Amino acid sequence: LYSFEIKTEKDLYFETVDIKWKSIFNVDQTFKIQVLQGKSPDGKKRSKFKNAMYLGQVVKDAIVDRFRKDVDKRPDVDKDDPDAPLLIRVEPNNNPHSQKETVTINLDMCGQALSNRGYRKVSVQAPLRENLAAGMVLKAGLGPDEDFYNPMCGSGTILTEGLLLKGEIPPSFLRVKNHLETGQRPWSFLSQNFYVKDKYLKQNTEKFFQEVLEQTALGMERLINNKSKNIAIDLDQRAVDSAKANLAAAGLESLAKLEKQDALNYEIPNFKGKIVVNPPYGERLEKENLEELYREFGERLKNSFKDSEAFVLTANLELIKKIQLQTKERMIIYNGNLESRLLHYNLF
Repeated sequence: LYSFEIKTEKDLYFETVDIKWKSIFNVDQTFKIQVLQGKSPDGKKRSKFKNAMYLGQVVKDAIVDRFRKDVDKRPDVDKDDPDAPLLIRVEPNNNPHSQKETVTINLDMCGQALSNRGYRKVSVQAPLRENLAAGMVLKAGLGPDEDFYNPMCGSGTILTEGLLLKGEIPPSFLRVKNHLETGQRPWSFLSQNFYVKDKYLKQNTEKFFQEVLEQTALGMERLINNKSKNIAIDLDQRAVDSAKANLAAAGLESLAKLEKQDALNYEIPNFKGKIVVNPPYGERLEKENLEELYREFGERLKNSFKDSEAFVLTANLELIKKIQLQTKERMIIYNGNLESRLLHYNLF
């Protein structure tokens, strides 16, 4: 929305109070402020301001004061689901002698993270983000008619994202569906002034939402008529129950086989396709057990899934050696803050 330079917190207040905030959101709407302090573009300088929370308080006071001046009333803060989430970036410049820092004020049009699809009702410990699971399946190159196997499935995120990709179903279809059926707001922009006041933008967006539902219906039909296998297993019954609940929330429960099984001795007759897995890597198993798990799982892949491809995500780089298979590719992927590897194996 805006960008300006400051030297002090007072500069931040006076620049922010000068903005006509009622053009961005209404006084009866809520807002939230998040401050991120970055480095200079060359990466050599850190922001001199010590307290991001205090900077956020300064911005909040300026917004409230401007509304009081303009309409004699103040808007409220909502930390959970605000109408106008504001992201404030504060970054120094490259000049080592300059005290100035650049402030950028951004309007978050999403609110909730885009990776929250809306189907994950039950989770096991440390589940994969939905967008990371989708990225793994995309890297695997899963085709619409290929068999798909997700061992050690946890809460079923990889399986669900794989099915959505096989059916070419838009990942946010549930949020669109809930919006059209209940009026629920899945994204913040739907109540923001720039959108609400533009009738053509609203009409085109609602038309696009209908197209998303039509594409979803076609995708579901495509999956129903598809003869390829979609299978997920886990040794923990709670994980299997969690995956079933999430699959049901996405309306996909009849399109995959979910079972409590041990990936170290599970076989799928005539399987030829993609195996995508995120095995444990240290939180709950002893080192010796993990080494055995990876070694035996590598043997199972080699002996029971010939003419297929496996993609294994792990943050424990030492355990990679225990899968005694030749990697075709090693991709660096971040699982949250954990630097991980997505390993690609051709199984002969």
